[in-house]
Amino acid sequence: MELTEIYADADGETHFRTSEIDLELRDFAPPSRPIQLSPEMPGTSSVFLVASPGWDKDFHPTPRKQLAVMLKGEATVRASDGDIIDFTAGDVILLNDRDCKGHLTQIRGDHDATILLVGLDE
Repeated sequence: MELTEIYADADGETHFRTSEIDLELRDFAPPSRPIQLSPEMPGTSSVFLVASPGWDKDFHPTPRKQLAVMLKGEATVRASDGDIIDFTAGDVILLNDRDCKGHLTQIRGDHDATILLVGLDE
């Protein structure tokens, strides 16, 4: 499974990179059949974020290392190096760009976007 991450380099510029998360066939929920699972990622807390079309106008760093899971809506995410990705329902981004220039998230379309943010342990 691929996971897109936004991260900061030593100069504070943000970039995207894709990494592979290995899945392993595990007996997760007996008596159901084994299923493909990733390694566990210990978390801290989770919040739902609802943002309106047009949000946001400024670059900002993530306040914590977290997974952003787009549940509804569409957004464009721009790294400070100029790279852009489109973020739609079902997409997941690892936000790992604290203490830097950050990223710009702009909600597209005519409807709010709903995002589940899952804080991750360091």
